[in-house]
Amino acid sequence: MRTAFMVMVVLVLCACAPAAPPTSAASSADATAVASAAPTSAPAANGCPARATSTWDAGGGNTYSIEATAEGANCAEAQATLIVRDAHGALEQRFTLGAADTRVLGGAESVQDMQRRLGEWITPAGASADSTGDLPEWETGAETPASGGVPFTPTLGMGRAEYEALRAQDAPMYCYETSHETGACFAVHNGGLTQIGVQTYAG
Repeated sequence: MRTAFMVMVVLVLCACAPAAPPTSAASSADATAVASAAPTSAPAANGCPARATSTWDAGGGNTYSIEATAEGANCAEAQATLIVRDAHGALEQRFTLGAADTRVLGGAESVQDMQRRLGEWITPAGASADSTGDLPEWETGAETPASGGVPFTPTLGMGRAEYEALRAQDAPMYCYETSHETGACFAVHNGGLTQIGVQTYAG
């Protein structure tokens, strides 16, 4: 009887044990076929590998490096990126736009032409617009500063008193075109490189 009882226990335990998951050679082959069929797309080649660099002396020992690059299927349709870094290489500003959206970059016919235009885009404008002292006066009662009917819109939150104080400092200023009608202007202000406003171009 004891022997018969032990045999029954063994049979019950075997019946309750979970079955091993089936393995299928066909399933493995299907998985391999799916993996092999996955598309592998290489990055598109840059058809406008133009690049230009410049530096901007912002006074007080603050020298910034400026780099502009283009990327796209061709130069007419390229995206242009401007990067500003401080003397230690830290990123200060990064801006990307369609080259055709600006006057200076639009219409480039070759990589060499785009390279020349990138250089013009990032090179400080010269004595007529290279310091905050060149900004138009913000007259009492006016909504924004203006010179000859061309407005300059100070950055959000900057009032007339702060703006006029910035003009009086005659601090180095850097501007670059951001569209056919506007440009962004920066200065070392409030302890760092700060966008101080947007210049609207005439005509």
